[in-house]
Amino acid sequence: MSESANDIGAKAIGSLERYFARAVDLASTPFQRLVFVGSLRDAYTGRYVHQGWSQVASAEEVDAILDDFHRNIFRVVLQLSIIDLSKELRHHFGLLNQPEQRTSLLWLETEPFRDLIPPGCSPALRELFISQVRIALEVLCRAPNWSEIAGPVRSEPVRFDRSTSQPWPN
Repeated sequence: MSESANDIGAKAIGSLERYFARAVDLASTPFQRLVFVGSLRDAYTGRYVHQGWSQVASAEEVDAILDDFHRNIFRVVLQLSIIDLSKELRHHFGLLNQPEQRTSLLWLETEPFRDLIPPGCSPALRELFISQVRIALEVLCRAPNWSEIAGPVRSEPVRFDRSTSQPWPN
């Protein structure tokens, strides 16, 4: 019995979702995962691109899957406490081998974290994310020795469930 084109396409999409979930889980923290997924979006078109995956699925399918992942990871980061987000930013800057104080100040000035917001995000969630990151950066600048942010970051895998993916409420 031969498989239909739809069955083959569904299997390819499922394989792509599993592959991407594994790739995202390689990042050690939710913020690192958000940075990874955000880096796959073309700033000019807003579409997610990955040349390697174009052999497995269409550009539209890859874009849709990555958009869903981005939204799910963004929600996870939004739920972090300021303390946990500060720890994750500290960890991120450490992985980049950049001085925390200088990099925090630069991020406060240039706000590169705005590029991590998924397209179509509601204005309220957008402002919440921006304010949380700004506060976490201020913590790193003003209280770098605070004992609450001295501990390790927690790493939790991202659970991807397309059945709960919904458009952003505006």
